[in-house]
Amino acid sequence: MKPAARAVYVIDDDREVLASIAFLLPTLGYECAAFAGPEEFLGQCDRLSPGCVLTDLRMPVIDGFALASRIRDGLGWPVVMMTSDADRDVERRAAEHAVCAVLHKPVDAEVLADALDRAFTGRDG
Repeated sequence: MKPAARAVYVIDDDREVLASIAFLLPTLGYECAAFAGPEEFLGQCDRLSPGCVLTDLRMPVIDGFALASRIRDGLGWPVVMMTSDADRDVERRAAEHAVCAVLHKPVDAEVLADALDRAFTGRDG
């Protein structure tokens, strides 16, 4: 299901990154809800409006790839991934999991806005 609003659901187990991104998104014109981990998001996603998921790659229990697969198969929402250690393997695996973009931490505001715009409009980048 294509997102109707500009809701972004941020998932990161690093509380500082989570707070930083949650502070930044409204300044870019997005609604934001922050989740400290995939389990928290998955426990609430059936009550959320369609949106875009912005998730960290490296998290305990459920990593970004497993989460992206669950979102794709269950919700059909776009996923943008963040990581501090992207390489060709990460990029390849992200494409296999239909991730819209892989952003490198620390995330640049303009790069983030562009990736989210592409995710919401369904454009490849």
